[in-house]
Amino acid sequence: MSLRRRAPDLGDAVSFESILTVFTVLLVLRMVFLVPMVNLDKAKTESARRDWIWDRSIRRVARSGGVSGAGPYAVAMGLATARALLTSKPGDSVVWIEAVLSDSSVVVVRHDRGAGSYVRLHAQSRSEHPSCQYGRLDWSAPEGQWFTVADSVDYGDKGVGEGALREYRRWLEESPP
Repeated sequence: MSLRRRAPDLGDAVSFESILTVFTVLLVLRMVFLVPMVNLDKAKTESARRDWIWDRSIRRVARSGGVSGAGPYAVAMGLATARALLTSKPGDSVVWIEAVLSDSSVVVVRHDRGAGSYVRLHAQSRSEHPSCQYGRLDWSAPEGQWFTVADSVDYGDKGVGEGALREYRRWLEESPP
């Protein structure tokens, strides 16, 4: 007599094939959505590496001798120990501040005095896409300084940083070297 065991009834248990199917679908979704995001990051990094504006900003500040502390913007923009160059065209309410910090990172600020708004780009290295802070500045006559009243950070989703970077490039092309 042969003893044959019956396979136990698993009821509603999940089969191994179902688990493999779910893992396969998750892996495919990860590849479909994650790989393009990594490639986009690589493209941004490569374009930043080819960017000439940070070198030109450093040269401009070095050639000008750069004022220490960025004058009335030192407190608001964190430029107390920076070598900075403040530039504005006659009759224009826009002031550009180019600064090189002690750690060799570059800060570029566009301040529209008429609107009271500013955009601050900060590149830690020449091969990096800059971070962007923007908001409003108010003048304090007793202190003789500008102070931030409202600010925010653009993580790339609002387009403020990209717009300011484009405007800075255009301004650099128009300004003398």
